[in-house]
Amino acid sequence: MSRSVTLLVINPNSSQSVTAGLQEVLVAPPGATLEFYTPPNNAPPSINDITTGVLSGAACYADLVDKNLIDKHDGFLVCCFSDHPLTHMLRENTNKPVMNILESAIAHSLLIGERFGIITTGTGYKYIYYADVRNFLGATSDRFAGLITTGLGVVELREGEREHVETKVKEASAKIAAQGADVIILGCAGMVGMEELVKQGVLDAGLQPVRIVDGAKAGVQILAGLARLST
Repeated sequence: MSRSVTLLVINPNSSQSVTAGLQEVLVAPPGATLEFYTPPNNAPPSINDITTGVLSGAACYADLVDKNLIDKHDGFLVCCFSDHPLTHMLRENTNKPVMNILESAIAHSLLIGERFGIITTGTGYKYIYYADVRNFLGATSDRFAGLITTGLGVVELREGEREHVETKVKEASAKIAAQGADVIILGCAGMVGMEELVKQGVLDAGLQPVRIVDGAKAGVQILAGLARLST
């Protein structure tokens, strides 16, 4: 019989509303228990660039060590859609499995479709995401259809005016589907639970149905298996 495992779901920013959204939607796999973590207020309220990513990683890691949470849990899911520094800080200091939601989302997408695209927060080209995707894949790939930004902030996804948020998410979903994505990744932990909204945005644009991947949902499933396989 598979052993029971405990997974720590880490929101690496200090916004409790993002953690609450994860708690509402994520379901523990059979034989696994999920516990949720929000860092103290010295962590940034949102992660928007390299600077806030590094500050977030440092604040989270120090607090996790102080609270002995690394020893307590069997696996760690870093719920930031990036190659977040905390991922590597944890891997450097434990043999237990560690994954961020960019990694889990891409891994899931490659198994269920031909080409994946990403919708995410902010504006502009977001070069860092293209670099993160390339680094995970090991090379550039035609299977990556690109990335579309919504113009929304991380916290705004959870706390902003709902009609505005929904409109922006739908518009971004239609744009990335039009670029050839048959799988759309929700590229922010704040988008957890927005699958139907994304599907509707694509259908409203008259495009073919797509599959939606939430890296947090994929992450807890993959991580549970990795934790059971760990020796």
